[in-house]
Amino acid sequence: MGHSVKPILLTKDGSWVVPLQYRISIPYEAANSSDLFEEEFQKANGVSKTDFISNLDADIVFLGLHGGRGEDGSIQGFLRILGIPYTGSGVTASAIAMDKTRANQIFLQSGQKVAPFFEVEKLEYTNSPEETVTKLMNLGFPQFLKPVEGGSSVSTYKITNREQLFRQLTLMFESDFKIMSQSFLAGIEVSCGVLERYRNGKLERIALPATEIVPGGEFFDFESKYKQGGSREITPARISKQEMTRVQELAIDAHTSLGCKGYSRSDFIIVDGEPHILETNTLPGMTETSLIPQQAKAAGITMEEVFADLIEIGLKHSLH
Repeated sequence: MGHSVKPILLTKDGSWVVPLQYRISIPYEAANSSDLFEEEFQKANGVSKTDFISNLDADIVFLGLHGGRGEDGSIQGFLRILGIPYTGSGVTASAIAMDKTRANQIFLQSGQKVAPFFEVEKLEYTNSPEETVTKLMNLGFPQFLKPVEGGSSVSTYKITNREQLFRQLTLMFESDFKIMSQSFLAGIEVSCGVLERYRNGKLERIALPATEIVPGGEFFDFESKYKQGGSREITPARISKQEMTRVQELAIDAHTSLGCKGYSRSDFIIVDGEPHILETNTLPGMTETSLIPQQAKAAGITMEEVFADLIEIGLKHSLH
């Protein structure tokens, strides 16, 4: 593609490890240990941890982060302050998509079907635990508890009874301030990517062939998403042509309703032929087990094209 690349490592403690030179030297052999990886990365790249901002001499930052501060608009806002373009969605869309309650409210306003849900704040549960649990029981069992702000299905729990609901709420509120509980929907789980690109001077949004998810566990959790063999992923999904078309329409609608840029991936449950949206990911994974590469291949689109389009969109839009 003709680009010079400088890999940047963000450590667990929030440090930025920025190489001094534009070259790719990644110690893959140390990837199973974060501490060892950081040590070997620094040795290989001659990095500076004290003056990293001056080393961010990039035309554009290609974001490949998951969860937390990587997807909630924080990194995007930081880069915007520095005046450095970046790939993917901006601050507002990233923050809204990460906030599951706000995202669901926007989906409902746009006419999408969403599983019934409640948001619970820590103070509400602390002051009135019995009343809070009674309210959540109106969702029925099973139901899913998840942090309002979280990604990659981390800390998502399937709840099957009242006692478990009490126990899990108490544990989750030790570290979270807002939790969402949502009804379980039985159906076919699919995920559909959306790509933006410029063709003949016009911005296009295209929906990729949806992938059917057959989880190895009870649901498509973190292990299923990021571990080899964690789930079966079938692209294109084994659904009717009408269902595929509808899922693709709704994925584009979710993308535009949230104000996403570059790309996104929305997850759905199809119940009796009707797709219900679960969430939209503003920085979908690009690993060897990820869905966007699978879907792009099924659509006849190379990853070189995807990357080139993401860079073009980022250069045009991320600072505006």
